[in-house]
Amino acid sequence: MAEELVFGLDESTDEVAWKLYRKAIRFGTWDPAEIDLSRDREDYERLDKDLQDYLIHFCTGFLDAEENVALKFCPWIMLGASTQQQAFLSTQLVEEFKHTEFFLRYFQEVLGIHRTEGVQNAVQQKLDERGKRMLNALEGSEVQKEEALVEGLAHYQGIIEGVQAMAGYDVFEAVYGSKGILPGLKEGFKRIKEDEGRHVGFGLRMLKLLAKQEKHAASIRRVYEEYRPLIAIRYDQPVIVDGRQIPVPPVVNGRERVMKLFERRLKDIFGVVSVS
Repeated sequence: MAEELVFGLDESTDEVAWKLYRKAIRFGTWDPAEIDLSRDREDYERLDKDLQDYLIHFCTGFLDAEENVALKFCPWIMLGASTQQQAFLSTQLVEEFKHTEFFLRYFQEVLGIHRTEGVQNAVQQKLDERGKRMLNALEGSEVQKEEALVEGLAHYQGIIEGVQAMAGYDVFEAVYGSKGILPGLKEGFKRIKEDEGRHVGFGLRMLKLLAKQEKHAASIRRVYEEYRPLIAIRYDQPVIVDGRQIPVPPVVNGRERVMKLFERRLKDIFGVVSVS
C-alpha cells in the first residue's frame, strides 16, 4: 500500500528515484492484455441493474482519470531535477497508458459498451491548467521550476493518486471485490495499485522533504486547502448512467473515505493533520 512507501530521508532523492526506476523496470512490466476477463463478463451479467450501472459509473471515473493524466503527464517528467528523477517519472507515463489500456479493454470485453459520459472530477479537470503552468515554468528560473514541480506533485501524486485513486480501490473492494466477483478487475486494480504505490511513495517523499522549506510548505498547504472542498465531488454527485439516476451502494462511503485519506496524506507530509 502507498502508506508503506512513504520513504525516509536518509537517502538522496536521486538514489530513491533510481531505485524506484529499477523496481518499475523489473516488476512493473505486467501486460493489460493478458489479464483474464472471461469470468468478469459472467459475473457482470449476473449483477442486478443498479450494480451493473454503478460499475459502469465507477469504471468511467477510473478510465477518465487514467487517460487524462496519461495525456498530460509530460511536464512532470520535464521538470525532474536530474536524469534519475526523470527516468523514474518516465515509467509513470508508460504505466498511466497501461492503466488506460486496461480500462478501455474492460469497457469493450466486460461492460460491452463504449465509454460513457464522463464523471465530474474537479481536481482531475484542473490538470489542464496545472500542465500549462508547469510547461511555462520550464522557461523560468530554477526557483520557478522547483516551485511548479512542488505544486504539481501535491496536485497529482499527493491528491489525485494519493487520495482519490486510493479511495477508489477501497470502494471497489467494498462493493464488488469482497463478494468474490470480478476477479479480472480485482487483478487489474492490484497491478495498478502496485504501480501507483511507487508514484505516490515518490511524490510524498519529495513533498515531505520539500516541506522542510517554509516557502514550499506554504505552497503544498495552499494546494491542499484549494482542493479540500473539491475532492468529495466525485462521490457527492448524483450517479447518472444512460439517463437514469441510480442509488449509491451504502458501503461506498465515498466522502468519508476520501477525507480520511486526505488527512492521512497531510500527516505523511507534515506530521500533522491540519493545513491551517
